[in-house]
Amino acid sequence: MLSLIVSIIVAAAQWQYFKKMGHEGWEGIIPIYSTYVIFQELYGNGWRMLLLLIPLFNIFVIFKLNIDLAHAFNLNTGFGIGLTLLAPIFSCILGFGSSIYRDGSMARV
Repeated sequence: MLSLIVSIIVAAAQWQYFKKMGHEGWEGIIPIYSTYVIFQELYGNGWRMLLLLIPLFNIFVIFKLNIDLAHAFNLNTGFGIGLTLLAPIFSCILGFGSSIYRDGSMARV
């Protein structure tokens, strides 16, 4: 029961930070599509999410993705690491907090 409540809260947080990014909220709660949208927003190419299929390299990709997502919301690298390791807590902070999405294009380097 508790896990259901946490899942609903995290889904609502993802809905909110997708709206902050200028997308529809429902795009944040569709599992594979939301990953595609984040890669598209940050890197300009959603198909880069296929890098997550490479064993061991996917760990680096997940950390880089979350750090770049934190930077796009004008938050520091530590927040991005927290977003990776404690995703439910930091997703709620990102979605319900006062952070403003500035731009993900700086991650396209």
